Amino acid sequence: MNLKQRGFEDCVLRVNLSSGVFTREPLPEAALRPLLGGKGLGAYLLLKELEAGVDALSPQNRLILNVGPLTGTTAPTAGRFGSTTKSPATGTYSDSYCGGFFGQTLKYAGYDALILEGAASEPLILLIDDGKIVLSPAGNLWGKTIPETNEELMTIYGKGWQTLVIGPPGEKKSNVASIFNETRALARGGVGAVMGSKNLKAILARGTGMVAVADRQRFDWALKLANRAIRMSSSVSRMKTDGTANILEYVNAVGALPTRNFQQGQFENADEISGTAWRQKSWKRDYACFGCPIACSKVTRAVDGKVLEGPEYETIYALGSNCAIADQDAIIRMSLICDEYGIDTISAGAIVAFVMEMFEKGLVAERELDGIAPRWGDCQAALALVGKIARMEGCGEWLSQGVAAIARQHPEAGSFAMHVKGLEMPAYHPNAAKGMALGYAVSERGACHLRGAPLSEVLGGVDPLTTEGKAHLFRDHQAESALWNSAVLCCFPGFGMSLKELCQLVNAATGFDYASIKEFELVGERISTLCRLFNVREGFTRQADTLPPRNLSQPMNGGPASGQTVQLDHMLDEYYALMGWDANGIPSPERLQSLGLRELIP
Repeated sequence: MNLKQRGFEDCVLRVNLSSGVFTREPLPEAALRPLLGGKGLGAYLLLKELEAGVDALSPQNRLILNVGPLTGTTAPTAGRFGSTTKSPATGTYSDSYCGGFFGQTLKYAGYDALILEGAASEPLILLIDDGKIVLSPAGNLWGKTIPETNEELMTIYGKGWQTLVIGPPGEKKSNVASIFNETRALARGGVGAVMGSKNLKAILARGTGMVAVADRQRFDWALKLANRAIRMSSSVSRMKTDGTANILEYVNAVGALPTRNFQQGQFENADEISGTAWRQKSWKRDYACFGCPIACSKVTRAVDGKVLEGPEYETIYALGSNCAIADQDAIIRMSLICDEYGIDTISAGAIVAFVMEMFEKGLVAERELDGIAPRWGDCQAALALVGKIARMEGCGEWLSQGVAAIARQHPEAGSFAMHVKGLEMPAYHPNAAKGMALGYAVSERGACHLRGAPLSEVLGGVDPLTTEGKAHLFRDHQAESALWNSAVLCCFPGFGMSLKELCQLVNAATGFDYASIKEFELVGERISTLCRLFNVREGFTRQADTLPPRNLSQPMNGGPASGQTVQLDHMLDEYYALMGWDANGIPSPERLQSLGLRELIP
């Protein structure tokens, strides 16, 4: 049975933007069962093709868009896709994932991955129309926002296309620039800047193909079990009602909701930005991505004549509690600006919060901020700063490069620059959740809550303040996360489904027949180790697996985690040992051999 009968299209589309030449290549079949697809395939291709030390914004960097063996099937949330690249913000391996409707469209067009290399001499659009590939000039679109670009594209090419678009920050290579599929984003690590460095404004895709699975009867049975597990989950039910913000009150209660640039873990006005509050005041309807039974996304009432898809939990924290803002209209306005110009809301909010604390402490002056005086809770100042960052005008030019870059210009603020490896922190305070702290420190793309951080710490069931057992807990969640991202499915069905249900779907679709959940988990460990190899090659070892001084040496101020700091070294030692890495965080030759990586990546 060939790969086209097993959940794959057996085709990688490679487009060299320097020469305008494109080629179609078969999948590296020997890597599929060990790495599955999606994240695993992207990591394999990036490590194999990219030489060490390449500048992330150079033509040599690769921007890889990848789907998985379940993409385009009837599996829950099977419309997702991912990106893999070297991040300009961190210099590390970087992957992002996105819902919407582009993923299954790329698969239906006949491709498991799209590799973009080189850089065009002028702005271009890439059209993928089943087997037809066209590069067209995009000079008339350069400088336009995401909605303006999409409107122009639909006028020129008609409806029925799925688009990936960057805004002006991507064109200008901002470290917080994202790539947007309408209102959904590949958001973190400056992936939009990589696309901008290649002079690629937009990708349009449409496809008429189908996805075949190895065993349809077995797949339908696995699908029935998976959907039943999702329906029975109370966590999934809460997302249907209150979106991802349903957890905000829980996180606040345990003292892990970052507030005022992580100075506190509880926000006094959390009830005004909870999922319940958003449902009551601002959300008017639900929205679901392709194949999604959850519909966690929400659409707001009109503010200033515009409606927003969102905001989700991370955006509410970043533009809300972290800036001490509880005004829903202000959060909507700031989020709309981020979506229109194409920037990451987590990073944007982290920048604003950092600048607010710098201003409060007299480390940055009003004149340096174009007359803006940002103080905690000041909605107008926050909105003005987000606008400057999004448009990259005035102070926005240097602010848009992120918290780490700002701290390099203002080293006196380094002790409260909240980032790891250059990536701004998500919405869980490490001092109040020690497993999350470990996850932020060792995640391959920088501070990240989606690469294995155990949410059970903040949602109940595990003591969040102890370090004992957290390395094992994180290692297991990391492997699981890698599997979901390689399948490629959203992680939210995992609040109902277990790895057992996911493995049953994968086995039925691919015929790989992983013999046990343990063997399936080893695929996740193999992928995580592969990503670590990329970072080690780029010079990232134990010294980089750390947290800001605010987490390591400044005790938490108030709340259930009052007085807590993060003791990281013991957790790192334990985690490295579990992964088969040495004391410096480098995978041992024996571990590479046992995982089969020495043969896969010589």
